[in-house]
Amino acid sequence: MKYELMLIMKPMLTEDIRANVLKKIDEYVTKAGGKITKEDIWGKRHLAYIIEGNEEGYYVVYNLELDKSKITELQNKLKFMNDILRFLLVLED
Repeated sequence: MKYELMLIMKPMLTEDIRANVLKKIDEYVTKAGGKITKEDIWGKRHLAYIIEGNEEGYYVVYNLELDKSKITELQNKLKFMNDILRFLLVLED
């Protein structure tokens, strides 16, 4: 199934840490038998409201294909990544 995943990472992360977070997500999806079809880095943006003391966030949007039985596992892994402020995973039509 096709999904869209939007991440908001902490804005003050170094480029190395951001790249490591994105690499971990890629590895999770690949190990689960899925694939990332598109990665769109939006960069730093102002948040609509303060999250964990941050007024800005670093946005990344993925389009990915993943079996629906693996979605809960991916969401659980994302929840425990301390560098991610928020994420939203939605099914594409």
